[in-house]
Order: sequence, then structure tokens, then C-alpha cells
Amino acid sequence: MKKTVLLLLVVCILSSCLKDDAFKLEYKGFEPQVVNDDWSISTPENENMDREILQQAYELIYRDDRYTMARSLLVFRNGYLVAEAYPDDLDDINTIYNIQSCTKSFTSLLVGIAVQENKMDSLEERLYSIYPEHFDTDVDKRTITIEDALTMRTGLEFDNGKHTLVLYQTEDNSIEYILSQDRLYNSGIVMNYNDGAPHLVSKVIEKKTGKTLSEYAGEMLFTPLNITDWKWESSKDGTTFGAFSLFLKPRDFGKIGKLLLQNGKWNGETLVDSIYLSEATSIKVSANYNSEPYGYYFWIMPAFNGYCAVGHGGQFLLIVPEKELVVVYTAWPYTSGDFFDQKNELISIIVSSCN
Repeated sequence: MKKTVLLLLVVCILSSCLKDDAFKLEYKGFEPQVVNDDWSISTPENENMDREILQQAYELIYRDDRYTMARSLLVFRNGYLVAEAYPDDLDDINTIYNIQSCTKSFTSLLVGIAVQENKMDSLEERLYSIYPEHFDTDVDKRTITIEDALTMRTGLEFDNGKHTLVLYQTEDNSIEYILSQDRLYNSGIVMNYNDGAPHLVSKVIEKKTGKTLSEYAGEMLFTPLNITDWKWESSKDGTTFGAFSLFLKPRDFGKIGKLLLQNGKWNGETLVDSIYLSEATSIKVSANYNSEPYGYYFWIMPAFNGYCAVGHGGQFLLIVPEKELVVVYTAWPYTSGDFFDQKNELISIIVSSCN
């Protein structure tokens, strides 16, 4: 039903039927709500942020002609929640929604947890040595390593516009579907951003830990962070989607940013290997379609000295370590880039508010 409403909304926007009628809520500021969760509330002034500049970001996402898909914007500094707003529905504070390709960054984190738990020996290990039963007869595909998959350099053909829906719907073995695609390049050379590679990594976690990616996340990531309301979908053969379909609340999404700021530590305990995190959030390749720097399922943003997870709808999780800053922006997971708007514009305003 919600998908139908969203599609009708988009049609109305395109036909200008909402030209004279606001469809977002009235902007009433960005003071965080006081709720019984793990976040401590502060103010921009107490965390050395310029309130007037920060307000520009919030006024922007409430405009009907900008950030059309916006559902939430939360700003955390120095470990405190200093600003939040929900321009679509106030109930979004307590609702889990699909964070789409931001899911990829969680898959990366779970690799780091497996490294921390000594479940994984080396990122240079070949996938063929982990699940040889799923490979076809093309022996050159057997050179693909875990790191090749983490940097989207498997060499396999996988076009999201062509293959992702089939992956989502296939009744057959999902791993074999990906590995059956044509090999266009030798592994480890060409970066091709796609949804197939993270699914291969999901299977690696499954084989290494004896748990699905979703089960492993629940035990090793979400439970320690006291994230209790979430969902992560799986393919029909039971393998958790490594690239998409994780559902979270915005405030819980922010906990991941805080974990990253703390170099993988939470309440004094190391959850994610810090050396792995350093590698995952450093430049490994340039993306094939926009030349932006990329790590292990994290987009690197040198202009802001930070990095982020990014998903359909334009939603993102931004981490700027030197500013002790985390930003969560969630949106309807609409797949057309026409409605994503400019995340860098929003990020620039928020970063510039930090003194």
C-alpha cells in the first residue's frame, strides 16, 4: 500500500498536481525528541555548532521542491544527538525502513567483526576455496578473492538494472546465479559497482561463521548496540542479501556512525577490528560510473575528510572523524536518481556548522 502511495506521489510531482499544496509537514525546528533510548540529547551551542547554519540544512529538506524523498535528518556530535526532524511523518522516529544500498556498509562491518573474531584468515582468500560447489566450469572465476568482492572487482558481469531484480526473485541458488554471469575482466582489476559482489560476501560470512549474515548481525552487532527493532531480508535460498534490504530506525542507524567514530569500540568492547575499519574506510578504488573514491563498501569523501554509506532515495550515513560528527539522512528508497537531490550540498552545510 505504501509503495502505491509513493508512486502516486511521484506521479503527482511529475505532473505538478502538488504545485500549490505542500506535501511535507510544516517545519517546526530540529530539537531532538526526548525518548527512552540510548541517546543523550544536547544542543548545537553546547557542542560548538552554529545553530543558524544548521537550521539552513533543516529548512532545505522541508522545501517541497528539494529533497523530495526525505524522511529524516539527524545530526550527532561528540556522541550527542543535537538535531533531528522528520519532514514526512513524525512517526518515522519509531519506524524501520529500508536503507537500501547503505546495507552494503553493514556487510563490510560484519567482515570486520569476523576478522575480530578470528573467523576470517585473510581477505586474499579466494571464494572458490570457501564455496567451490557454487562455481561453474570457468576456472578463471576461481581467482576472485574476498577483497575483490569488497572492492567490486570480481570481473563478473552484473548490471543492477538488469540483474538485481532477478537476484531478488530467483527461486534458484542465488550465489550460483551471480557466479554464472559472464566474466568480462580478470578479477582484481576493474571496479564495477553492483549488488552481486556483496551477496557473494554474505555467503562468505555464512560459511565462515555457520550463521547467515542476518543472524550474525543480530548476535554480533545489533544486540551489543541494543538495536532490537530491525529486519534484513534474504534471498529465497536463505542467504541474506549483502547489498540491500536492511531495515532500521533512524536513531539506530546513528549508532553505527558512533561505533565507527569510536574505531569499532562500544562500551569499552571492541566489536569491529580497528585495522580492518581503517582499511575499509580508506581509498581502494575509483567507482566506474562517477570516479568517486571507494573503500570496502564505503564511499570516501576527501572534501569533507569523511566517508559514508549511501543508498537509493539519496539516503546516507556520514562520518567525519575529525569533527566527531555523524549525520543520518533517510529517504523513501526510490530507485530513480531524479529525486535523490544533492547530498553534498546538505553535507557541506552541516559540516560548515561545526566550529
